[in-house]
Formats: sequence, structure tokens, C-alpha cells
Amino acid sequence: METQGTRRTDPAFPLGYHRLDDAYFEGMNKRELFALTILHALTAANVPFEDVYQKARQAVLEADALIEVLNE
Repeated sequence: METQGTRRTDPAFPLGYHRLDDAYFEGMNKRELFALTILHALTAANVPFEDVYQKARQAVLEADALIEVLNE
């Protein structure tokens, strides 16, 4: 069975619902979910960074690397 792989734009949570506006909205994609999870781990581990932007960039780079490895 051939797998399709993971694309960074694949939906992680394809649809959300905002109760107050009674409206549906597009959820986050896999790249955003992976980066958010990695950012959380970096924060919890107290990894030192120059600033929050450097930490965010690192999380996105690692998310991209994870997606690449998943597609091998």
C-alpha cells in the first residue's frame, strides 16, 4: 500500500466552529500544528534563545524538517 505523505498545507484541524458568531472557519494546517507543538516543547525545556522570534523561527525550521523526514 502506497502512502501519500504529509504536505505542510494538509489540514490538521480542517474545520472549526465559532459559537458566538455561529460560523465555521478553516482550521490550522499540519505545519502550523507541528511548529506550535515544537514551540511548546522548546518553551517547556527552557531552551535559551536571543528572543522569542528566534525561538519561533527554530520551531518552524524543525517543523519543516519533520515534514521532510515523514515524506522519505
